[in-house]
Amino acid sequence: MNINPYIEDILSQPRELENSLRTLDLSPLTQIKLLIDQGEIDRIVITGMGASLYGVYPAWMLLTQAGLPAFWIDAAELVHYLSKLITPNTLLWMVSQSGRSAELMHFFGRSSLPKPKLIFAITNDLSSSLAKAAHITLSINTPAELTVSTRTYLNTLAISQVAALELTGQNTQKGIEDLLIASDSLNAYLKNWQDHVENLKQWIGLPRNLVILGRGPSLAATHTGALIIGEAAKFPAIALNAAEFRHGPLELVKPDLSVMILSGASTTLPLNRHLAEDILHLGGSAFWVSPRSVSNLPHVEMPHGAGLGLPVAEIVPFQLLSVA
Repeated sequence: MNINPYIEDILSQPRELENSLRTLDLSPLTQIKLLIDQGEIDRIVITGMGASLYGVYPAWMLLTQAGLPAFWIDAAELVHYLSKLITPNTLLWMVSQSGRSAELMHFFGRSSLPKPKLIFAITNDLSSSLAKAAHITLSINTPAELTVSTRTYLNTLAISQVAALELTGQNTQKGIEDLLIASDSLNAYLKNWQDHVENLKQWIGLPRNLVILGRGPSLAATHTGALIIGEAAKFPAIALNAAEFRHGPLELVKPDLSVMILSGASTTLPLNRHLAEDILHLGGSAFWVSPRSVSNLPHVEMPHGAGLGLPVAEIVPFQLLSVA
């Protein structure tokens, strides 16, 4: 059976994630960690565009949870409106799978922009302009996609989270183990990818209006899911924080609204479930995206993932929905 290149890219993700993790060298981060520990870094500004930016959101959360002053900012906003966030003691963390995003290139061609202490890049192309301009670079180490961002996004999620653990002195080995477990779960899940596509067709079909909700690390999949559904399927989807949905957008709930809600981390899972139940009660369609079903909610199955592996596992149902 012939499989189109986009599906081939989706199916390759577990293998490429494992390959990248097995060969990951964190030693280039020693210099950054030393500067942080010595108090020579006053802030970390993380920036990128699109899936690259969304892919580093969980890493930003790990940095801030560890007490580091870190900012997560769209590169276009940083260039044109927020450049004064960059100080002479800033670690500027730039993410671009191509290493050639136009917005990031502004920092290397405009003398009027502030100069940080250090530029740390995560990219897939070590010959790119970003890799050459950065002081320290980690590769996401995967073949470039033929279509929409799939494995480059997944590897960005993984490598950036492990980097955040390393910079904050946490257990990187445990993080890598979580990611490898999630990779195994992805592999098992994708062996039945056609069944999952058919289930998505039956459950969700072609909705009139589609909203994707999540919280915390799940916002990476929330926003990237909407992005790739638009890019791959040419179907518009709205991505929102689940809590934000209660503040106004809840008024949109009616029979022609379909809402996919990521169950997410245990911290806010009960809140997400309560929101899904409220959407059903108000007459909308709510789909619980989780490895485990609950008795009163329509269920969209996803692979298992915990810790660093959770946001890695969460993106795959949206990739398959774009196929459906």
